[in-house]
Amino acid sequence: MATKNPRDSDDVLQWRPIPTHMSNHRRVLVVDDYADAADALQLLLYANGFECRAMHGAEDVCEFAAAWQPFAVVLDIAMPGVDGLELARRLRASPSTSHMLLIACTGYASQSDRERAREAGFDAHCAKPLTPQRLLALLKRAVSESDNVQRNDGL
Repeated sequence: MATKNPRDSDDVLQWRPIPTHMSNHRRVLVVDDYADAADALQLLLYANGFECRAMHGAEDVCEFAAAWQPFAVVLDIAMPGVDGLELARRLRASPSTSHMLLIACTGYASQSDRERAREAGFDAHCAKPLTPQRLLALLKRAVSESDNVQRNDGL
């Protein structure tokens, strides 16, 4: 059972702590078969200082993530063919992508849907319709925690 993070809300849950070594850059990969949603989120993240790429399907996601090395991957769950749950399992199974912050961004938000996402390897769950500020807060928190550790290590 997940412990509730004090920053959690009904539409954003974070199950695992964000490792501080994870975000030494601000790259985020967004994967959603609904191209308008993926592209809009990409623009929002870019406007907030993140380097972002959007992919509109599951094909080549694992290979791209392994090569580009984003610190976070935002995945839709309901996609044709390979869904976001299977993509999360594949990303977790590969040594070159297993460290990435995986965030489910989905309309599937029942308790059992959230549990399936957690079991598939997601670190956090954001329910659609998305409240972009909450997703941004999660990503910014990951980056700022890493920045704080890097600054303290340099002292």
